[in-house]
Amino acid sequence: MDWINDRLHDLSNLGSAGWLAIAAWAALVLSIVVLIWANRQLTRNRQLATERVRPQVTMYMEPHASDWHVIELVVRNFGQTAAHDIRLDFVDHPTVAAYEDPRLDGPPEVAELDLPSELLYLAPGQEWRTVWDSAISRAELGGSIRDRFDGSLTYSDHARAGSKKKSGSWGKRTTFETKFRLDWGNLQPVQRIELMTTHDLAKREKQKLELLRSVLSYFHYASKETQPDVFRAEIDRMTKAVAEVQDRWRTRQFDETTELDFPWIQNGTAGRHSAPTR
Repeated sequence: MDWINDRLHDLSNLGSAGWLAIAAWAALVLSIVVLIWANRQLTRNRQLATERVRPQVTMYMEPHASDWHVIELVVRNFGQTAAHDIRLDFVDHPTVAAYEDPRLDGPPEVAELDLPSELLYLAPGQEWRTVWDSAISRAELGGSIRDRFDGSLTYSDHARAGSKKKSGSWGKRTTFETKFRLDWGNLQPVQRIELMTTHDLAKREKQKLELLRSVLSYFHYASKETQPDVFRAEIDRMTKAVAEVQDRWRTRQFDETTELDFPWIQNGTAGRHSAPTR
């Protein structure tokens, strides 16, 4: 208590020079506090601005626009700047049923989906997509095929040094990573199949898949024919069958046929997914 009284006495007897010194120190401390606060605000605003304009790339699943049960795999840049050197990494690589399976006495073989390991460039709003599989066929396979796949996308906001896309700021090249999960169980088409197990539409979709398998089996054996006249007869028979189906389709005014491009079909080979050659 005596110490406090002594300090109050000293302050009451303090001259103008002393008060000026105290005011100068207080102003200095206040300036330091303001500078620290302003620096933190600037750093935070800079981080928010960088987060807002950086590339935002992710991978997700989406039903095809025309066939609800056909699922596409999409890689899209939702950010405001371009993404470079996008690398696709999976814990378990996505799989698909190989419908051109030489084993005709059992279910289709499960093979890895053919995907690129890297995409060079995605502009803002640009996407890359490919057809993955049919939810109906995967539902028929049940637990024999995996339905959940985890992975990550690694990409940069500038092209790597030495590439054709010049950046001019190699020192500021930043790499980002986006984790994703592809889950067939969470898709609306899968839930739709479960609700339509006994429905006529579900039965029709299954019959379409059976028809596809029959056509592929026919092509598998017919293409082994070596006699030209027999080969020509098979071609004429298929041409006639196609014409009959087209006439019946036009007569009934059925919905427009969905045409899908399968990137794994090479050299003009008909079919969907193929099992790897052993």
